[in-house]
Amino acid sequence: MSVAAVVLAAGASSRLGQPKQLLVDMYGEVLVHKVAGDAFKAGCRPVCVVVGANASRVGAAVADFEVLVVENPHWSEGLSTSIRCGVAAVAESGCEGVLLLTCDMPSVGSAHIQLLMNEFNGASPHVASSYGDTWGIPAIFPAADFMALEALQGDKGAKAILMARNALLIPLEGGTFDLDTPEDVANWRSASWR
Repeated sequence: MSVAAVVLAAGASSRLGQPKQLLVDMYGEVLVHKVAGDAFKAGCRPVCVVVGANASRVGAAVADFEVLVVENPHWSEGLSTSIRCGVAAVAESGCEGVLLLTCDMPSVGSAHIQLLMNEFNGASPHVASSYGDTWGIPAIFPAADFMALEALQGDKGAKAILMARNALLIPLEGGTFDLDTPEDVANWRSASWR
């Protein structure tokens, strides 16, 4: 089964004070580039990167990949607008599912994405990541959910759609850690979040 990836990279990172999508990891790779690359390595096609704030810089960071860069002119209205943009862009590819990813979860890599895809292709039409006492993205939604994803409103993600379905949960070690504040970035750089 074909799975498209949508990398949600349109936010302004206001709490961080700099674009988290453009942070450089310990190997010198820009985060949005790493996430798009991980999606490619896991076999996602197409890979779409939704940009908004800092659109030209974020888009330029993935220019060496064959990604679909989609600009969300309404990014400031919330996460749902980026999900809508990304899903609409990949739905035309005929994919059977869409994987939603962000740039601020450093524990996500191609191996975890591959686990999600393996389960989507075999055991479940809805596959999500579990961490701590919650669950959510990265998650794969089947084409049957595309209309619901494109109808999302406000500054919220797609967790409500997952909760209304019976999603198969794949544990994501370190999934509770994300890069929202300068302190988070300092912990990430020191690897003390692991």
